[in-house]
Amino acid sequence: MEKELAKAAEVLEMDIEDVNKKYAGICEEHNLTDEQWKLSLGVFRQWFSGTKAYADAPANESSGKDSLIKQATGYFISVDAARDMAAMQNERIKGEYLRNPSETFSTGRVATVTQSDGTYAVVRMYDGEEQTTNVSDLPNNNFEIEEGLWIVPLDNMPAYGERANPNYGKPLPAEQYRMAGIFLGEVEGDRGVYFFSYKGEASKSFNPTTFSMIHMAVIRDQNNTNRLYGFKNGTLDSLYNNAELPDDAGNKVEEPSVEDYQNFTMEYSGDNYSPLIDLNRYHVNVGDLPYAERYVVTDGSVSSVNMTPNSYGTRRVTITDLNSDFNYEGGSWAGTTCWFPKNIGIDFGIGSSVIVVGRTSQGRNDDGSIGDVTINVSGVLCVENQGVVAEPFEQTEEEDLDWF
Repeated sequence: MEKELAKAAEVLEMDIEDVNKKYAGICEEHNLTDEQWKLSLGVFRQWFSGTKAYADAPANESSGKDSLIKQATGYFISVDAARDMAAMQNERIKGEYLRNPSETFSTGRVATVTQSDGTYAVVRMYDGEEQTTNVSDLPNNNFEIEEGLWIVPLDNMPAYGERANPNYGKPLPAEQYRMAGIFLGEVEGDRGVYFFSYKGEASKSFNPTTFSMIHMAVIRDQNNTNRLYGFKNGTLDSLYNNAELPDDAGNKVEEPSVEDYQNFTMEYSGDNYSPLIDLNRYHVNVGDLPYAERYVVTDGSVSSVNMTPNSYGTRRVTITDLNSDFNYEGGSWAGTTCWFPKNIGIDFGIGSSVIVVGRTSQGRNDDGSIGDVTINVSGVLCVENQGVVAEPFEQTEEEDLDWF
């Protein structure tokens, strides 16, 4: 602990006495004894991460640094796996250039690059003017369109509202992972639903279990107070499962029951609830809402589970409403397909009652008609567990098997 405290004091440029007092205060606040040093070390690192982010944060990230880092207590109802959004955006811009090179260049979406005398000549449009420069190396996010011609996708957003964009006209990152989630809980004494976003390397490891009470440190958007952001490694390092805290920890709260999760979710996300039988109508009605608000909360009974992942790595679960009418002669609706990604666990069997959170999707059938709505799942709560969890089927080769 002495080495940890000394290193923290060095990085934060604080007196070691002040850091020691802070550590002692943390132990007192959370009722932590010397035998619980591992937990006290974790809480201290959480404080360090928040304090360092506070010190490193640019002035335009908050209206006041004293309000930058906030403690959040609650649970996620939706967690999307981190995706490389930069790579996706760069590929999209490359496609735009291949379809319409002149417009993509003139709007500042790309810079064109040619090689001459061992250097690279870069041309871009900036505030409506063509600019040229020479560089010794290409950025990592370059695409070779043809021999001797490259393009580099650029950030062409001059400003975000009244705040100038410092990256305007610069190359977009070659890689930037980002994940999103929907958090229900309390921040600064305000209880409600929050849309959470986290970018960077740490977001790849941030995958809290949905419908499980947690504590974490976040940045609250000063202009949109229902939006939260993860920061650097601070949010990942500060993530604690409430159930794992000792009973005498100062920040531990009473563990919710299944009924508590149901009631709190409906209290703050009731407008996003739809019974399974009405999913087609719900899908149409939310089409004009911002993407973050187009999630659905629904419930049903599990009628089938296929644990073998498809080519996208998702598994198929069918849920149905046993209270709805069924027409045996008319080929009536028999259930809703739910696609479970890798980061959402399936620990229930057929017959279980579940609450599912996700986003609806609708395609077409083989005959061209509009198909039933399916759900891309991002959160699940098992209300009543029944049956046996299915295991994926794995094909094996049998030697010397004369089967035909």
